[in-house]
Amino acid sequence: MVRQPALPLWRHVVFVDWHGVLSRSPFWASIVGDARHPLHRPLRARIGRLFTDPVLMSTWMTGQRRTVDVVAGLDVQAGARYGTDYLCRQLERDCRSMRVNVDLLRLLQPVRERAFVVVATDNVDSFAEAFRRLAARPARVAAEPEAADTLAFWARACDDLICSSDMGALKAADPQAFFGPYLAACGLRFADALLVDDRSDNCAAFRRAGGAALRWTMHTDPLADVAAALRAWLGDAGPAGPPSGQPPGGQDGAGEAAGFRAAAPVTGSTRANA
Repeated sequence: MVRQPALPLWRHVVFVDWHGVLSRSPFWASIVGDARHPLHRPLRARIGRLFTDPVLMSTWMTGQRRTVDVVAGLDVQAGARYGTDYLCRQLERDCRSMRVNVDLLRLLQPVRERAFVVVATDNVDSFAEAFRRLAARPARVAAEPEAADTLAFWARACDDLICSSDMGALKAADPQAFFGPYLAACGLRFADALLVDDRSDNCAAFRRAGGAALRWTMHTDPLADVAAALRAWLGDAGPAGPPSGQPPGGQDGAGEAAGFRAAAPVTGSTRANA
C-alpha cells in the first residue's frame, strides 16, 4: 500500500531499511529466544530451513504467499494449543515488540521537517500489518504498556511504510516496482531520494535507478556516518544530532491522526496482493 500526500509537502524523501538498520530483532523472538517455550526447539529447526530457502522466502516477502500459508507449511507439531493460528498471532505480537534503533530514529526526526522519512523493507505481510496498525493509533493511546525501545512505541516516527509484500517486488530485484509507486504518488523522482540500507545490492540497485544511497549497518557503523550523509545530501547543516524526548506520536502537532503526514492511502497495490 502506498499513501499519497494531500499536498507535496517536501521535495525529498529518505528511505530507511528495517532489518539491519532500524532493528535487528528476529521473527518469533519470544519463542526462539526462550528455551522453556514448548515450541522453542521445533520452531528453531523449521525456521532454520525456512530462512535458507531463497525461493520460499522470496515468495513470502513479495506477497505471493501469506504468513498463514507459510506457517502451515512449517508443520510445527506441539499440540492443538500451538497450531498455525497461535504462531501467526505470536509473530504479529513479536513484531510489535521488535527492538528499534532509537538513536537513529531520533536523528531522523528533524529531517522530517524537510523530507519524508519512509521505512522501506523487504518484509512479510504480518510485519506490514502490525506496523500500520501501530502507526494508525491516536497519539498517547496504547492498549497495553510497551517498552520505549520497541516498534510499538516508535511506529509513528516515520511518515510511511513501503513493504515488499505489498509491492510484489524486492528492492534489489526491481527498485522501480518497489519504490516507483511511492515516488510517483509524491511527485518525486529517484534523484530526490536517499536510501539508507545495510545491503550492498539494494544500494547498488537504488543508485542505478538514479537515487543516492548509504550502506549502513546498525551496531557496526557509526551514527555519525548517517548524519554526515544527510548533511551532504540535504545540502546544508542537516540534522544537528539525536534529539531527546518522546517519539513524534507523543508530541503535539506531529503527524495526523493516522500517524502519517499522508492522507488516505492509494487503494490497491502493484500486485494482487509481507
